[in-house]
Amino acid sequence: MTSQKQFPVPKQRLKLGVEKLTPEEQRRRFIEAAQEAGASENEADFDAALKQIAKPKQPNSGQG
Repeated sequence: MTSQKQFPVPKQRLKLGVEKLTPEEQRRRFIEAAQEAGASENEADFDAALKQIAKPKQPNSGQG
């Protein structure tokens, strides 16, 4: 049996800097943050980025 550390659970969550946003404001902020991070809506840009991080599955020639 492994020992797990027990962390104290706060009785009340702190709401520092929390503000109610309308769905429209949330959407605007999300799009703004995505653009700042370099995200693009261009499908070709997405495919190029995906090819950099994902390896295509190799066909398994040993089975048959």
